[in-house]
Amino acid sequence: MVADGRRTEKTDSSAELSEDLVRFSTAVIGALGDEARKPPASNSYSHQRLLGPRRRLGEPQVQLESTDAHPLLASTDCSGWLSFVVNTVSPLHEAVLQAQRRQDEHNRVYSEAFALRESLRPWSRAFVVTQYLRSSEAPATGFENVSSFEELRPGDIGAYATGRYAKPSDDSRPTPRDTGHVFIVAGRPSLVDPDTKNYDGRGTLVVDAAKVIAVPVVDSSATLHFDPDSRKNDDGRYTLPKDPPHSRAKPGGVGTGTIWFALSKEGRVLQRRLGPQQKYRPVLARAARLSGRIALDEVTLDGGGALLVRVFGNSPSEFDGASYGDAPIHLSGEGGLRLAGGRLVLNGDNDFSGGVTVQSADLIVTSSTGLGVGDVTVRGGSLTLHKPAISESATLNVVDDLTEGAIRLDFKGRNLVRNLRIGGELHRCGTWGGPDSGAMFIDPVFSGRGVLELSAKPLEACASAPEKSPVRRARGRASSTPRAGSL
Repeated sequence: MVADGRRTEKTDSSAELSEDLVRFSTAVIGALGDEARKPPASNSYSHQRLLGPRRRLGEPQVQLESTDAHPLLASTDCSGWLSFVVNTVSPLHEAVLQAQRRQDEHNRVYSEAFALRESLRPWSRAFVVTQYLRSSEAPATGFENVSSFEELRPGDIGAYATGRYAKPSDDSRPTPRDTGHVFIVAGRPSLVDPDTKNYDGRGTLVVDAAKVIAVPVVDSSATLHFDPDSRKNDDGRYTLPKDPPHSRAKPGGVGTGTIWFALSKEGRVLQRRLGPQQKYRPVLARAARLSGRIALDEVTLDGGGALLVRVFGNSPSEFDGASYGDAPIHLSGEGGLRLAGGRLVLNGDNDFSGGVTVQSADLIVTSSTGLGVGDVTVRGGSLTLHKPAISESATLNVVDDLTEGAIRLDFKGRNLVRNLRIGGELHRCGTWGGPDSGAMFIDPVFSGRGVLELSAKPLEACASAPEKSPVRRARGRASSTPRAGSL
């Protein structure tokens, strides 16, 4: 692949992503179960209801920084937990899952008693994830299909839908309170011995089941799982923490456990069984492995042609001595990125053409192709370039009242850019940078020693006519300083 005149080589980070999902999940579970922690951690299960009038995206109730007043906390459902973990490990993959809530089939009135309004919910529920993982678009947009549950590996994502949520158009199916379940695979599946006590689940195992496998998982649940289950107390039950975080909290929460799946002779999931007190239930199940490549195409994009990325404020970049969110993800396609909050690292070998818009996030770019080949717009937050990463055919657009130093050019040398637009003014020539850059034109929005060189007009056109050099007046700040003789 060639980008901006530099030949680069893609490396797939699938193994790193899988390892990070398991490592982060087990580290959080270890912290939640640390009996020596003061104040003691709080772990429970709760289901997020529809949001209020503002209809804005919520965050799972997971707080991993304890203080004297507030303990380390987890109180969420299975899909909230999955969203939190994936958002921490790879915000781009979580953005793809979030985008599925907007699909037409998940926002439709199927009958008087069955209407779906998933775009109003804070994250994708289990059946939405299931339907996406079984779609033909999933492999190209970051989720490689795992065809058989017998082939599951640690770090894979599993999901199943129940009842009518498996097929919304079928009004003959029951409508359960639970849409399904999602989980992260924590270990290799094992075959369950048919001689195991209560193997047939009180006669509910279907006759065409060829085998039953046990899958170790990390999830959030209020239902007892098969052993080993980290949430059980000495009496084999789930209990609420001493001080529940809210009135809707239930015993259980985030932990490791084991789920049984009944398979056909082809390896297809027919039924699931969560624990020894449960019966086998028919489900539509799918599994996938995070891929280091995501195509920004129709299934991921919003009405503006961009993948909306919002990093949760409670998703840590570091936890228990390990860093997260910096695995290289390679982006392609005609779509763009719209960054609505949090801290995001772009370090992939990217050639997407739809551009990048930073609304309020802190975007850090550590690869020379991280921004793709489209225009870059900064409306809020910050943009840090550790390498010249804006395409030479692109325009950098900056709002007039951006914070001083918000665009940090932390590289040595020049980044050739087509145009620079600051507020309502379009600039086509000269070199631009911060006070320490030595550029021809100094603007307080820039910081660092790097320089942007505009190529729409010859550099000499600016150097030879300093009296016509553009001057930017920043709101509440001093004017920009043209340095006509400096190159």
